[in-house]
Amino acid sequence: MASHTRLILIGLIGTITLLFGPVESLMDSNLTLHMFQHIGIFAFNIIFGYGLERYLITKLPQLRRRTYIGWKAFTSVMVFNTRTKGLVLAALAPAAIFVFWHFPPNFDLAATTFYPHILEHFSYIVAGNLVGLSVKAIPKKWKIVLVYFGFMQAGMMGSMMLVWPYIYTAYPAYQNTQMDAAMMMFGALGIFVTSSALLKQLDVI
Repeated sequence: MASHTRLILIGLIGTITLLFGPVESLMDSNLTLHMFQHIGIFAFNIIFGYGLERYLITKLPQLRRRTYIGWKAFTSVMVFNTRTKGLVLAALAPAAIFVFWHFPPNFDLAATTFYPHILEHFSYIVAGNLVGLSVKAIPKKWKIVLVYFGFMQAGMMGSMMLVWPYIYTAYPAYQNTQMDAAMMMFGALGIFVTSSALLKQLDVI
């Protein structure tokens, strides 16, 4: 129980820190920091969602007595994840959110307009929680495949955008180039770290 509570607190504190006024202003001033803020919000909410799911599992009888609607919603998500092996909520839904908000016109709109900016960050919070709620339902081999694929996409995004360096016009061209290189290196490092685990899970080595 204590470990689940710690995960919830870590996810909550991490998210609040990244969205705290001065930190938010710093992140918004630099495209590279802005991109990694999105990744951080997503990651911290995976931790939060996983901790919450583990906590609620231990509280199902009390949850049903106190709020049937909450119990019904939670168990419906769990049943859906079991049937889909967690891949819809942990892969397709977050991918759609990331693709939508990193499409240049949408990204620039969110970077320069208050309400789309709030909606953008809320979307990453939702995406992270969906992944966290789905972790236990994802087959072991698919977990490492999804992590590896995520790093691969980040690296490909950076490398492809280096060819077309001024894609996010809300930020200066040099910040676009810095972000492209940072994302490429981030993806490459992630692939390097996870590749041996992927090969083991796929019974290649």
